[in-house]
Amino acid sequence: MNIKFKKFNNKQLPFNDEMLSFWNEEGFLVIEQFYDSPECDSLRYRAKELINDFEHSSVRSIFDTNNQKHAEDDYFLESGDKIRFFFEKNSFDKNGKLNNSIDLVINKIGHALHDLDSVFFNFSHREELNNIALSIGISSPKLLQSMYIFKQPQIGGEVVCHQDSTFLYTKPESAVGFWVALEDATIENGCL
Repeated sequence: MNIKFKKFNNKQLPFNDEMLSFWNEEGFLVIEQFYDSPECDSLRYRAKELINDFEHSSVRSIFDTNNQKHAEDDYFLESGDKIRFFFEKNSFDKNGKLNNSIDLVINKIGHALHDLDSVFFNFSHREELNNIALSIGISSPKLLQSMYIFKQPQIGGEVVCHQDSTFLYTKPESAVGFWVALEDATIENGCL
């Protein structure tokens, strides 16, 4: 399989035939600068605020893609309509204390930021996102899940190749993921 890679730019919006053709052939699109730097900065700042307000003393939910133990964890399983925080593996020492500051051991925040937090709501409910979803054939787009995924320095595990459709299963397959890099994403810093 030979995958082509092409970048589009937000100045090429609204969605056009070239984008649709690429989507149909390759199954993905990269649209640079879809959100501007101040918008991305506001989400990063808001995520830090949420972490600082998070009372973590009774939470030990580890998110690890290799060890799927979190899939049996009520805290994780009941997070679909909540804002919850998930730790990297090795976040805690043998006594249950954090190995680093709280902002450096969180793996992700999920899964209803798009509904429950006003900053994330405004970011997620942009008309342009809805238009892209409609343009690729989603007749009635719905936001089902949102996550803020961290790529922490010196901690965290590799995310192996997978398809999200195995976790968000629909019949027929109809779920589409929108990933937004809030800072430059490269191979060196844990790219998308």
